[in-house]
Amino acid sequence: MLAILKTASIVGLLTLLQMPAVMGQEKSFNLAKRSITCLKVGDTATATWTNSAGQKCTFTGVVGSNYGSSDGREGDYSCNGRCGAGCSGSALGNAYTQDCFSHDICSYFENASGGSKDPNCGAAYDAAVDDTLFGVVNGCSQSNPTETVVKPSTSPDCQ
Repeated sequence: MLAILKTASIVGLLTLLQMPAVMGQEKSFNLAKRSITCLKVGDTATATWTNSAGQKCTFTGVVGSNYGSSDGREGDYSCNGRCGAGCSGSALGNAYTQDCFSHDICSYFENASGGSKDPNCGAAYDAAVDDTLFGVVNGCSQSNPTETVVKPSTSPDCQ
C-alpha cells in the first residue's frame, strides 16, 4: 500500500510540474532537452535509433500497428507507439509519441531488454521516458486500436 501511495504522490507531483502546459502557457514540456511529439494512431511514422554497431537505423511503419510478439522472444508489440507495454500493459494512459514509437520498433527488431542498458535500444528507451511520464498531459492520449497481428514485411535500414 505504501508503494502505491508513493507512486501516486510522484505522479501527482509530475502532474503539477506540467500545469503550465495544461494551462496553455507552453506547448510541450522538455525533460533533458527533449520534447514530446504526439503521433496519431493510423498515421505513418519513421522510427530512428542507433544500434550497437553505431549505425543509424530507420523504419517506417504505422502508428498503433500490431506486430504481436517478436519471433521466439518475449514482448508485446501491439499498439506500436503507445508509451507502455502493448495495448493493455502498464502505462500512464494511452499516449502515442514519436520516441515511444522509435523505442517500440527498435525493441521489436533488435530484441531489446534491460531498458537503458540495452546496447541497441537503450538511448531510444531513455528518450521515451519523458513521453511515458508526460505524454497524456501533453495531449497525446488516444483510444487504442484493435488490429490483427500483421508482421512487418520489411526490415530496418541501418547504415
